[in-house]
Amino acid sequence: MRTFFLAALLASCGALAADYRLDPGAEVRDGTLNVTPTVRGPAGAALRYEIKTTRQGASGSSNSSQSGNVRLGEDGGAKLATTSVSVTPQDRYRIHVKVLEGGRVVAEEEVRYPD
Repeated sequence: MRTFFLAALLASCGALAADYRLDPGAEVRDGTLNVTPTVRGPAGAALRYEIKTTRQGASGSSNSSQSGNVRLGEDGGAKLATTSVSVTPQDRYRIHVKVLEGGRVVAEEEVRYPD
């Protein structure tokens, strides 16, 4: 009985892991794809992020990668790096944003155009 109780307690602690929310912040305006991701979670959390942007079109392809560290503010939010890429309506692009805490992925989002 004691073993079962400890196992149930440990399982519930894992389920209470911090909740992170990631907004990839992708927007196309005037022929430019702007990527300005934001993340929300526990105030003061130290995180690492990776942003990968790929564009394919008639004029060729481009790949961009950015990564860095961020600490969430007192309000639990932070803005990650900003990336801008020129695009046309015929282009295909993919934005992949990953946020890690201590090597563990805590949030991940991907945007594809067209879907």
